[in-house]
Amino acid sequence: MYPYPFRYVRPQTLDEALRWAETDGMRFLAGGQSLLPLLNLHWAEVAGVIDLKSVGHEFNHVQWKAGEIEFGAWLTHHELATLEPLATRCPLIPRAAVHIGHPRIRRRGTVGGALAHGDPLAEWFLAFLTLNASVVTRSRAYPRRVTPIQEWLLGPLMPNLLPGEIVTGVQVSLPERASYGFLEVSRRAGDYAIMAAGVQLIWDASYHQITGCTLAISGANDLPRTFPLISKAVQGQAPGSELWRFVEDAVQKAVDPYADVLASKDYRRHLAGVLARRVCEQATQQREVLTRTT
Repeated sequence: MYPYPFRYVRPQTLDEALRWAETDGMRFLAGGQSLLPLLNLHWAEVAGVIDLKSVGHEFNHVQWKAGEIEFGAWLTHHELATLEPLATRCPLIPRAAVHIGHPRIRRRGTVGGALAHGDPLAEWFLAFLTLNASVVTRSRAYPRRVTPIQEWLLGPLMPNLLPGEIVTGVQVSLPERASYGFLEVSRRAGDYAIMAAGVQLIWDASYHQITGCTLAISGANDLPRTFPLISKAVQGQAPGSELWRFVEDAVQKAVDPYADVLASKDYRRHLAGVLARRVCEQATQQREVLTRTT
C-alpha cells in the first residue's frame, strides 16, 4: 500500500526544522522505522514529514559526566548496542538494544524516534524506566525540557511531547556499584515482546547487601510499570534463591495482566514472576563479576 499524499521537507538547520514543526499535522522523520509503516498501512495520516537527516548530527552526542551519561536522540539502536563503555558501565542498555527488531531496523531506527513514537512495548521504555532515566526535548518555546521517563508515556502511542517539540536526548544516572538484568520473551526473534523485565540493583561497599532496587516489567499492563513496594522489601537483603523466589511470588500477585491472541492472563502472570526472578538472578551474577574486578 501507499501512504496518503503528504508534504516532504528537509530543513538544513535545527531552527528551520523547529519552525516547520509548529505547522499543524507535521511529523518529524528520523530513521522511519515506526512512522513509515504506519503511513503505508494507512494507520496514520499526516500533513507532512520533516526529514531530520541534515540536522541529525546535532543530536549524535555521547556525554559522560560524574555518575551520569547523556546520549543524543539521533543515535541508532545498533550504535547503543555496540557503544563500548556501556558494556561495562550500564550493560542493560546494550542488552535491551539487541532485542529491537532485526539488524536492518537497528541500524536505521533511532532512540529518539522510538521515544517520540510512544509504543509501550518498545524495549527502550522498559530499559529507561528501570534506569530512572529522563527524556530531553527542545522546541522554540522551550530550548531544553527534561521529563522523567515515568511521566513520558501518557498512554499507548501518546508521548509527552508539546506542540513543535523534538526529542534531543536521554539522561541516565549511573550509580556506583550497580548491576543490571534484562530479559524478554517473544514468539520469534525480532517480534514484539510478549513480556519483558528489567532490574537495577545497587549494592553496599562489600557487594553483600542490596541498598537499592528498581524492578520494571512491560507486557503485563497497558504501560510498563515498576514495583516500588517489592523493590523496597528487597532493600537491605542479601541476594539468594529464597529472596528471588519471594520476588517471583510477589510480582505474580501484584500484576493484573491482559489477555490477547499471544498469551492468556494466567500465562502472562506466570511469565511476569519468572522473568522478575531471572533478571534478579542475572543482576546477581553480574555483581559477582564486579566483585572480582574491584
